[in-house]
Amino acid sequence: MERLSKHQIIVLIVAVLALGTGAGLFVGSRLYKPTPNPLPQIVNDPTIADVAPTVPVSINVYVTGAVLHAAVYMLPEGSIVRDAVAAAGGATNDADLIAVNLAARLEDGEQVTVPVKSPDGASTVVSSTSPSSSVHARISINHGTLADLDTLPGIGPAKAQAILDYRAQHGLFKRLEDLQNVKGIGTKTYEDLKSLITL
Repeated sequence: MERLSKHQIIVLIVAVLALGTGAGLFVGSRLYKPTPNPLPQIVNDPTIADVAPTVPVSINVYVTGAVLHAAVYMLPEGSIVRDAVAAAGGATNDADLIAVNLAARLEDGEQVTVPVKSPDGASTVVSSTSPSSSVHARISINHGTLADLDTLPGIGPAKAQAILDYRAQHGLFKRLEDLQNVKGIGTKTYEDLKSLITL
């Protein structure tokens, strides 16, 4: 057998080492699996609360008396009497606003009655009434509605309608005493009402 020269031995060793290194890299690449980056996790923070949109609360207020447009109005909760009068178009020229507490806070279902100035200069003392109130403002026979007039003692729906009909035919009352001209309202009824009514 022919002996290998020194040069051939060196080449053979280099070739074996090269094959060994290549095989090691191949096996290592097959065994190595890169660690995937973890996905970000959503952490529930108990300090962050879901904020629901707030819905404004409304109240219904019946505005009547010496205002331009007597009706039931829907107002924001926390409104005061001044807001109710403004919603009704404002007060008329003969409104007795001194007798009205414009700063009073309103409640749902409340009635606000703006009185007119009395010929004798007397002012009414109550500007608004709630369903549970036992004190009532004077009712205007010139501006009161059917419901307003019906609250007077001795005046039912029929006589209240008769007052409205009289106003439609003859115009506004000039004096409180003229109420006796309405059919069904005599002297006794007027005497019982005169302290409760105003023009």
